[in-house]
Amino acid sequence: MAIAPNQEHAVMFARRPGSYAMVFDYVSGNIHTLIPAQSDRHFYGHGVYSNDGRWLYATEGERSTSHGIVGVYDVENGYRKVEEFSGFGIGPHEIITMSDGRLVVGVGGVHTQGRSPLNLDTMNPSLSYLSESGELLEQVSLQDKHKSIRHLAHDGEHTVLCGQQYRGEPDDYVPLVAMHRKGEALVELGGDPEDWARFDHYVASIAATESHILATSPRGNCYGIWDKATRELLEINALPDASGVVVTNGEFHVSSGIGRVVKINADLAKQTFVSGIQWDNHWSAIT
Repeated sequence: MAIAPNQEHAVMFARRPGSYAMVFDYVSGNIHTLIPAQSDRHFYGHGVYSNDGRWLYATEGERSTSHGIVGVYDVENGYRKVEEFSGFGIGPHEIITMSDGRLVVGVGGVHTQGRSPLNLDTMNPSLSYLSESGELLEQVSLQDKHKSIRHLAHDGEHTVLCGQQYRGEPDDYVPLVAMHRKGEALVELGGDPEDWARFDHYVASIAATESHILATSPRGNCYGIWDKATRELLEINALPDASGVVVTNGEFHVSSGIGRVVKINADLAKQTFVSGIQWDNHWSAIT
């Protein structure tokens, strides 16, 4: 979901690769606009509004090549597509905005046909920063090119977090979460191979408070918590189909596909609720 900062709009993107995005009123539930993908494009399942709410940015790709595109939609003119940004790689996934307006794109680097990967030997993932006008400002990558950078978060200040899907050898268990600050290298979070094996090569959602980082793995049926300052892995907790995570009032809220919701305070004390709703991979907080 993309949540508008200045009106009661949200956008649901068809699961990747998908052919539409649906704008709706999250109070009434009424559909506002249906945005179809161009015939030679598809959506990658993520998007974000500009900080002033004027533009909607969506990650897209060319169907034949997975060439990465950020589609720019004019909110005030019925979500009409007005521009495309490119030149940062193939297979973009999540996109977020920083407080200064910069766009951050998790570029997976994988050319797919449907969901089948076609270029695992040559994939080139990256974390790419774009200006509001589409200029490529900075691009960093991990040493292991089989780590497809997909899901993103930031801590409200200057640190970007990225979660990876590992596309290498199935018996290799490698770090799947990294953090980045402007002008620096990507730094991976801690954990032994047997810890990372719990995540089953896939991280879905990430969030950060002032002191901690949390990442979920629906495939691994767990979530991990790290110390933000030391990058040390503090704990891994079992949660079937662990899905979305958001931070509200300095506390984590974690969802799951079986309906459980876990609330985690600053001291990492936990409360578990049963919601009766089977949640998917991500959560967005409306404030």
